[in-house]
Order: sequence, then structure tokens, then C-alpha cells
Amino acid sequence: MKVYVILLTALLAVILALGPGEVMDQTPPHTEDVASRNYRALPPEPPSARVDLGDRAPDFAYQGEDNRWRRLRELLHQGPVLLVFGADPATLTAIERERDAILKLGAVPAVVLDMRNSVAWATARRLGLRYLVIPDSRKVIAAQFNAMDAGGERTAPAWFVVDRSGRVRALRRGTLPQQGYTARVASALGLPDPEAGVPIEKRR
Repeated sequence: MKVYVILLTALLAVILALGPGEVMDQTPPHTEDVASRNYRALPPEPPSARVDLGDRAPDFAYQGEDNRWRRLRELLHQGPVLLVFGADPATLTAIERERDAILKLGAVPAVVLDMRNSVAWATARRLGLRYLVIPDSRKVIAAQFNAMDAGGERTAPAWFVVDRSGRVRALRRGTLPQQGYTARVASALGLPDPEAGVPIEKRR
């Protein structure tokens, strides 16, 4: 009996000597959805600032339909980006008509919508949009590009052309044209307009 007491005492002494820092946590890992985990893994967003011609565009994060988070810099690997804010359905459709011509310039059209993810992607499907639609319901991206109304509550119409180095080569705030995005991208990048000389009614 004395032997057991001695052994038990020695075991307790060893455990106390290890201290709480050495005890392995046996709590099962907390399960969470992939989107939430990816969101927390992102570095902080760039601060909001006035973005003007020649400035470096904020390297914002956006979520795709596959729930993966990406950065603007990854999109720029594909080419310069035409970034449009505050587009209504007519403007979204107008950009779709010019999509192929913009791609011929080596540029990528992308529209930021002040909508929840599911609503933004449903809108894209309903209108048959084949270019990138980026949800921004919290207006984080719009604020970074200073594309907000005077009250700072709604996304304001604006468009930007960002070259592959991340510099803003052209921009306009306040209104969105109903056509001519291809020409604006070409002019900003110093490229010939692939639709020059084509009648407007025949442009696709």
C-alpha cells in the first residue's frame, strides 16, 4: 500500500511540475464555414483615400462565386482592369455588349455592385453577364475608391481604368456612360479602338 501511495505522490508531483502550459488542449476544433475562415485570413483592407489619376489603386479583396477571396493584384495578372461602380441594369447590359471588344484590348471588365453576394450573382445570371461581378454590400471597396455619395451611405457611379502595374490611367466620378467603354479603355491605355469606324448599332 505504501508503494502505491509513493508512486501516486510521485506522479502528481510530475504533473504539477509540468504546469498548465504543458498540458495538451483536447478541446475539439471549432467548425466553421470556409468563407468565414478565408475572410479572417485576409490581411487588413487598404484605408479609404481619394484615388486620382496616376495613383496606385487600392489592392482590395473580393469574393467570387466559388467563395474564394482574391485581390485586385490577382485580377491584374490577366490584364488591365475596367472597374465600374454604381451601374444600373441598363449600364450592366451595355458593358456586356462591349465585353468582347474590351477583352480584345487585353483588358478585363469588372463591376462592383452594392448588393449581397447572392443577389449580385443572381443579377449577373438574370442579365446574362459574362464578366466579373463583385459584391460590395458593405461598400468597403467603394469607400476605398472614394466612389460614395455625399452622405457616405450609397455607392456613387464611377469608373476607373487600372493598368497592369496597378496605376489608375483614367477615371470619372458622378456619371456612367451608356456606351463607349471600349474607346475609353483604349484611350487610357494608349491603344487603338477596335470598334473605331464601326456603326454604333452594329457594335456588340
